[in-house]
Amino acid sequence: MGDRSVTIAIPVHNGANYLGEAIESALRQQRAETEIIVVDDGSDDDGETGAIARGFGDRIRYLHQPQGGVAVALNTALANASGRLFSWLSHDDLFEPGKTEFQVRILDAVDRDDVCLFSDFSWIDAAGRITGEQRLDHSALSLNPRLAFYEGLINGCTLLTTRDLLRRVGGFDARYPYTQDYRMWWRLAREASFVHVPRCLMRSRLHPDQGSHRSEALAENCAFWNDVLDETSVLEAAIVDGSRERFLKRTGEFLRYRSPNRRVADRADRMARTSAAETSVSVVVDVGSDVEAARRTMASVEAQTRRPDEVILVGDPAILEALAAEGDADGTCKRRLRPTPERRLPARLRLGLMAARGDYVALVTSPDLFAPEKIAVQVARMSALGCVFSHSSYRSGGETMAIGTFGGRVHPEILGGCPVEVSTVMIQRVLFLSGLLFMHEDAPLASSWIEAAARYELLGLEEPLSDVEAPLAEREAGPLLAWLRASPDYRHYTAPLHRLEMRLAASAPSLRRLEGSEDGASMTAQAAAGGSDAAA
Repeated sequence: MGDRSVTIAIPVHNGANYLGEAIESALRQQRAETEIIVVDDGSDDDGETGAIARGFGDRIRYLHQPQGGVAVALNTALANASGRLFSWLSHDDLFEPGKTEFQVRILDAVDRDDVCLFSDFSWIDAAGRITGEQRLDHSALSLNPRLAFYEGLINGCTLLTTRDLLRRVGGFDARYPYTQDYRMWWRLAREASFVHVPRCLMRSRLHPDQGSHRSEALAENCAFWNDVLDETSVLEAAIVDGSRERFLKRTGEFLRYRSPNRRVADRADRMARTSAAETSVSVVVDVGSDVEAARRTMASVEAQTRRPDEVILVGDPAILEALAAEGDADGTCKRRLRPTPERRLPARLRLGLMAARGDYVALVTSPDLFAPEKIAVQVARMSALGCVFSHSSYRSGGETMAIGTFGGRVHPEILGGCPVEVSTVMIQRVLFLSGLLFMHEDAPLASSWIEAAARYELLGLEEPLSDVEAPLAEREAGPLLAWLRASPDYRHYTAPLHRLEMRLAASAPSLRRLEGSEDGASMTAQAAAGGSDAAA
C-alpha cells in the first residue's frame, strides 16, 4: 500500500466533559505515522473545550473555527489532514487500543484505494462502563457489502479509508447537520466497497445530551430515507435485494422496527406494492432461419397480457428486414434490430442482451412460443421473491416438461444435468451486467446457466410458460460434460459429473437416432459449438 500514515479527526463543540478521554484513546494508537486533529467547532463554554485540547501540547493539532456543524468540522480536518488514511472519532467516544494498526494491516492486505473498513463496536454509558456490543453478521456482509449502508450498520467512528476517496466523493455535506454521515455512506456505497472487520474496535457512548435525540435530527433522518427510496435505482436495488420490490419491503421493515421513521416505512410498503408493475421488460428474440416461424414467435411475444417495453431481434439480416417492414400491429412494442451473421447462439444472445434496456429480460429462440401470461407471471414472481434468474416448465410435442420444479440453490446439483431451456429463461439485467452469461461464446449454453446458479438462486416456475419445439438440454449433455471436465472450477465435482456421464450414456440411443438424419447430425454438431439456428 505504500504510505501508511493516518489522520484521526476529532470534531468537538462544547465537549469538555469527554474530550480528554477521546484524545487519550487516539494517542494510545501508538503509531508514529498518526496525527490527531481536534477541530473545535465554535465552542462557547468559556474556553473549557479549548483548554483541554491545548493541554495535550504538540501531541495533537488544534484548530478552532466558527460553529458550522459536524460536517464542516470534518471537512476542515480533511482539508488539513496530512495522513494518507483518514478516520474520525466523536469527542464522546473511544478507540480501542490498536484499532488503527489492526485496520491498517487489513488495508495493506487488501491493497486497494476504494475500500472502506468498518467494524463492530461496544456501547458504553456516560460513566464509560460497557453496556453491550454491536456484533454484525460477517458472513452476510461479505456476501452483500451494500447492506452495511442499507441496514444502517455503519458507525462512522469505526471507519478507516483513504483521505483522497473522501475528498473525491465531495466530503461531508454541510447542509445536513444530523445525517451528513449517512449521506456520506450512501455516496461511498456507489463509489467504493465496504469491508466489515468482525472485531470491536471502538466504544460508542450513549448519553442524554447527544444531538441525535433532538426532534430536528429525527425530521432530517426521515427526509434522508425518503431520498433513499426515491433515488435508489432499480439496478441498485437489485444488487442489494434482487429486485426493487424486495428492496422496498426490506427497507420498510428496517425503518419500522429499527428506526423512528414509521411514515417512511409506510411509504416504502406502498411503493413496494406497485414496483413490479412499474419495472420495464425487454425480450431478446433470436429469429432463427425461417421467417414464418419468426413471425409466429413475434406474434406470441406481442400477444402478452403484459406487453414488453421493447423487443430486441438478433440474427439473419434478411429475416430482420422482413420483420421490421411489418412492424408491431399496434405500435406499442418497440422493435430494435441487431443483425449479425454470427452462427453461434450464445454470441447472438449476448448481442441482444447488450442492447436490452429493460429491468427484466426474457429470452426466446424461434420457432419457440410464449404463453400469453409468460411475462406477467415471471416478472411478478421474480420481483416478489427478489430472484435475478428464473426459468419455467414448458410444453413440447404435446407434453408438459415439468422442469420448473428444478429450482432453489441448485449448485452443484445442476452440474449433473442442466434442464434449463433458453426460451423459458428470464433474468434481472443485473445478472447479465455481473458478467455471468455468454462470456465464453464457444461453450455450451448450459455453461451460462451453471455459472449463474453458482452465485444466485434459480427460481423455478412450475407453470408451462413456453412452447419449445426442439429442447436443447439433452443434446447439449455431451459438450457440457466435456466443458465441465476441462474447467478448473467444476472438474473436481466428481459425483455430479458422474451422474451427467450416466445420463449421457442412457440417452445415447435416442441421440444416435437423431444423428441418423442429415438435420439431426447438423443440429448435434452445432449444439457442440454452442447452439445453432436449428437448435433454437
